Amino acid sequence: MPNENRFHLSVAAAQTYEAQNVPAMFEPLAEQTLAAVSLPPAARVLDVACGTGIVARKLAERLDAASRIVGVDVNPAMIEVARSLSDVNGRKIEFVTASAEAMPFGDGEFDLVFCQQGLQFFPDRSAALGEIRRVMSAGGKLVVTCWAGVPPLFRIAAEALNRHLGPAAAEKALEPFVWNDAERIRGLIVEAGFHCPDPVRLEIERSLPATAEAIRAELLATPNEAALKIAGEEVIGWMAGEILSELAPYEQDGTLKIPQPAHLFQAVAI
Repeated sequence: MPNENRFHLSVAAAQTYEAQNVPAMFEPLAEQTLAAVSLPPAARVLDVACGTGIVARKLAERLDAASRIVGVDVNPAMIEVARSLSDVNGRKIEFVTASAEAMPFGDGEFDLVFCQQGLQFFPDRSAALGEIRRVMSAGGKLVVTCWAGVPPLFRIAAEALNRHLGPAAAEKALEPFVWNDAERIRGLIVEAGFHCPDPVRLEIERSLPATAEAIRAELLATPNEAALKIAGEEVIGWMAGEILSELAPYEQDGTLKIPQPAHLFQAVAI
């Protein structure tokens, strides 16, 4: 069973994640997700596994000022960065450090819940979904995204990590992507007390500069950061060069455009 702490980032890694991974991937994913979801004018919203808060910030741009928007994440460093960005258009988003399996909220406190690329990290996914259902009102909407497979960037990165750091580092790099069986995910959502139709597929492209420095930043914005720093800058440089070379087919005018599709589930609490 996965341990949430295995995926904790340092504050430096969380800052790199916000600067690098959010614009490259998580902001486009949030935009596509919200474009596919019918939002009310105002709502009591919870963003579970909020990371540095991109979904919450995008919601703050779209919902009326009467809305309450809260983000929760188990990683204190992610919450620290999220809080530094919590003022959106003059309104404050609340950010709370807590596990998805034991959230400090009352029963039925929210009517709209998002979980962008978080479900695969929970040690007990059924317990986390049950806790999400507890804090939701009947008839509330749950929106979940999970990756639809291992994308080329992380397959290639995992191969390089395996060569230079060993299989444990490679496994950690792949873990966010291997839990991608849409029917299994849907079944867990249903078991937690939701009506959940089949998901739709979002075709996302991860965009980043076709440079070794950009690949280095990608590597260091992951839970393998500590192991990479122990290995040293020379090893990180070798890996970044190897990965960049293998990603050459995805280069367009100096930018890497790498497919990274996701499943989008929209469920209703019953």
